[in-house]
Amino acid sequence: MRLWLLGFMLVSGIASAAQSMYSMFAAGDYVQPLSVMQQIEKGFSGVIAEFEMETQEGELVYQFELINPLANSITRFEYRARDGKLLKQKASKVSADDLAEVEAARLIAAKNQTFSGIIAKAIKERKAFLTEAKLDHDLGISYLEIKLLDDTGKFKLAFDVDNLRPLPLLQWD
Repeated sequence: MRLWLLGFMLVSGIASAAQSMYSMFAAGDYVQPLSVMQQIEKGFSGVIAEFEMETQEGELVYQFELINPLANSITRFEYRARDGKLLKQKASKVSADDLAEVEAARLIAAKNQTFSGIIAKAIKERKAFLTEAKLDHDLGISYLEIKLLDDTGKFKLAFDVDNLRPLPLLQWD
Protein backbone atom coordinates (compact mmCIF):
# COMPACT_ATOMS: atom_id res chain seq x y z
CA MET A 1 0.00 0.00 0.00
CA ARG A 2 2.81 2.42 0.89
CA LEU A 3 4.56 1.79 -2.44
CA TRP A 4 1.34 2.41 -4.34
CA LEU A 5 0.80 5.68 -2.47
CA LEU A 6 4.41 6.73 -3.05
CA GLY A 7 4.07 5.93 -6.77
CA PHE A 8 0.86 7.94 -6.99
CA MET A 9 2.48 10.92 -5.25
CA LEU A 10 5.48 10.76 -7.58
CA VAL A 11 3.31 10.63 -10.72
CA SER A 12 1.11 13.44 -9.35
CA GLY A 13 4.20 15.54 -8.64
CA ILE A 14 5.54 15.04 -12.17
CA ALA A 15 2.17 15.88 -13.71
CA SER A 16 1.90 18.95 -11.51
CA ALA A 17 5.40 20.09 -12.52
CA ALA A 18 4.52 19.65 -16.21
CA GLN A 19 1.31 21.66 -15.75
CA SER A 20 3.21 24.38 -13.89
CA MET A 21 5.81 24.56 -16.67
CA TYR A 22 3.06 24.63 -19.31
CA SER A 23 1.36 27.54 -17.49
CA MET A 24 4.66 29.43 -17.38
CA PHE A 25 5.22 28.93 -21.12
CA ALA A 26 1.63 29.86 -21.97
CA ALA A 27 2.04 33.14 -20.07
CA GLY A 28 4.75 34.09 -22.60
CA ASP A 29 7.19 35.59 -20.10
CA TYR A 30 10.24 34.32 -21.96
CA VAL A 31 11.93 34.48 -25.36
CA GLN A 32 10.93 31.61 -27.65
CA PRO A 33 13.74 29.01 -28.06
CA LEU A 34 13.38 29.16 -31.87
CA SER A 35 14.17 32.90 -31.77
CA VAL A 36 17.38 32.28 -29.84
CA MET A 37 18.28 29.42 -32.23
CA GLN A 38 17.85 31.72 -35.22
CA GLN A 39 20.07 34.31 -33.55
CA ILE A 40 22.82 31.68 -33.05
CA GLU A 41 22.43 30.40 -36.62
CA LYS A 42 22.86 33.92 -38.02
CA GLY A 43 25.85 34.79 -35.84
CA PHE A 44 27.93 31.61 -35.91
CA SER A 45 29.19 29.04 -38.42
CA GLY A 46 27.91 25.53 -37.94
CA VAL A 47 24.72 23.66 -37.14
CA ILE A 48 22.93 23.56 -33.80
CA ALA A 49 22.89 19.93 -32.71
CA GLU A 50 21.20 20.14 -29.34
CA PHE A 51 18.84 22.30 -27.32
CA GLU A 52 17.65 21.82 -23.78
CA MET A 53 16.42 23.94 -20.94
CA GLU A 54 17.00 23.78 -17.24
CA THR A 55 16.46 25.85 -14.15
CA GLN A 56 19.57 27.42 -12.65
CA GLU A 57 19.21 29.35 -9.39
CA GLY A 58 15.47 29.64 -9.96
CA GLU A 59 15.83 30.96 -13.51
CA LEU A 60 15.03 29.18 -16.79
CA VAL A 61 18.14 28.82 -18.98
CA TYR A 62 18.41 27.60 -22.57
CA GLN A 63 21.44 25.51 -23.49
CA PHE A 64 22.61 24.93 -27.04
CA GLU A 65 25.40 22.99 -28.75
CA LEU A 66 26.59 24.24 -32.12
CA ILE A 67 28.74 21.87 -34.20
CA ASN A 68 31.09 23.23 -36.81
CA PRO A 69 32.12 20.12 -38.79
CA LEU A 70 34.71 22.05 -40.83
CA ALA A 71 36.50 23.30 -37.71
CA ASN A 72 35.87 20.03 -35.83
CA SER A 73 34.52 22.07 -32.92
CA ILE A 74 31.51 22.33 -30.63
CA THR A 75 30.45 25.60 -29.05
CA ARG A 76 28.15 25.46 -26.05
CA PHE A 77 25.92 28.41 -25.25
CA GLU A 78 23.70 29.31 -22.32
CA TYR A 79 21.01 31.98 -22.68
CA ARG A 80 18.64 33.38 -20.09
CA ALA A 81 15.12 32.49 -21.27
CA ARG A 82 13.51 35.58 -19.77
CA ASP A 83 15.29 38.03 -22.08
CA GLY A 84 17.51 35.96 -24.42
CA LYS A 85 20.75 37.30 -22.92
CA LEU A 86 23.90 35.24 -23.57
CA LEU A 87 25.24 33.99 -20.23
CA LYS A 88 28.04 31.61 -21.27
CA GLN A 89 29.88 30.50 -24.38
CA LYS A 90 32.52 27.78 -24.45
CA ALA A 91 34.21 26.08 -27.40
CA SER A 92 35.87 22.67 -27.49
CA LYS A 93 36.90 20.00 -29.97
CA VAL A 94 34.52 17.32 -31.19
CA SER A 95 34.96 14.04 -29.29
CA ALA A 96 34.18 10.45 -30.25
CA ASP A 97 30.87 10.73 -28.34
CA ASP A 98 29.74 13.49 -30.72
CA LEU A 99 30.19 11.63 -34.02
CA ALA A 100 26.50 10.79 -34.53
CA GLU A 101 25.55 14.43 -34.03
CA VAL A 102 28.36 15.53 -36.39
CA GLU A 103 27.04 13.19 -39.10
CA ALA A 104 23.52 14.63 -38.79
CA ALA A 105 24.92 18.19 -38.71
CA ARG A 106 26.83 17.55 -41.93
CA LEU A 107 23.63 16.39 -43.63
CA ILE A 108 21.75 19.51 -42.51
CA ALA A 109 24.57 21.76 -43.74
CA ALA A 110 24.77 19.92 -47.09
CA LYS A 111 21.02 20.44 -47.60
CA ASN A 112 21.25 24.15 -46.64
CA GLN A 113 18.81 23.56 -43.79
CA THR A 114 18.88 24.90 -40.25
CA PHE A 115 18.13 23.24 -36.93
CA SER A 116 15.48 25.88 -36.17
CA GLY A 117 13.90 25.45 -39.61
CA ILE A 118 13.63 21.69 -39.20
CA ILE A 119 12.11 22.05 -35.74
CA ALA A 120 9.60 24.56 -37.09
CA LYS A 121 8.57 22.05 -39.78
CA ALA A 122 8.36 19.20 -37.27
CA ILE A 123 6.11 21.02 -34.81
CA LYS A 124 4.13 23.37 -37.08
CA GLU A 125 0.82 21.51 -36.62
CA ARG A 126 1.21 21.15 -32.86
CA LYS A 127 0.12 23.49 -30.11
CA ALA A 128 3.01 22.60 -27.85
CA PHE A 129 6.14 24.14 -26.38
CA LEU A 130 9.62 22.89 -27.24
CA THR A 131 11.55 21.67 -24.20
CA GLU A 132 14.40 19.69 -25.83
CA ALA A 133 15.75 18.77 -29.25
CA LYS A 134 18.76 16.72 -30.25
CA LEU A 135 20.25 15.56 -33.52
CA ASP A 136 21.18 11.91 -33.85
CA HIS A 137 22.30 9.52 -36.55
CA ASP A 138 21.56 5.82 -36.15
CA LEU A 139 21.01 2.92 -38.56
CA GLY A 140 21.76 5.21 -41.50
CA ILE A 141 19.05 7.73 -40.55
CA SER A 142 19.74 11.26 -39.37
CA TYR A 143 16.88 12.45 -37.21
CA LEU A 144 15.88 15.01 -34.66
CA GLU A 145 14.50 13.80 -31.33
CA ILE A 146 12.13 16.45 -30.04
CA LYS A 147 10.54 16.75 -26.60
CA LEU A 148 7.42 18.88 -26.35
CA LEU A 149 4.98 19.97 -23.67
CA ASP A 150 1.30 20.64 -24.25
CA ASP A 151 -1.71 21.04 -21.98
CA THR A 152 -1.90 17.25 -21.50
CA GLY A 153 1.77 16.76 -20.55
CA LYS A 154 5.14 15.90 -22.08
CA PHE A 155 5.72 13.81 -25.20
CA LYS A 156 8.47 13.01 -27.71
CA LEU A 157 8.65 12.64 -31.44
CA ALA A 158 11.31 11.95 -34.05
CA PHE A 159 11.73 13.79 -37.34
CA ASP A 160 13.79 12.58 -40.32
CA VAL A 161 16.15 15.44 -41.26
CA ASP A 162 16.95 13.98 -44.69
CA ASN A 163 13.37 13.53 -45.91
CA LEU A 164 11.81 16.20 -43.65
CA ARG A 165 9.05 13.98 -42.32
CA PRO A 166 8.03 12.41 -39.01
CA LEU A 167 9.41 9.01 -38.11
CA PRO A 168 6.32 7.29 -36.68
CA LEU A 169 8.26 4.26 -35.50
CA LEU A 170 10.27 6.48 -33.16
CA GLN A 171 7.39 8.11 -31.30
CA TRP A 172 7.29 7.90 -27.52
CA ASP A 173 4.78 8.67 -24.80
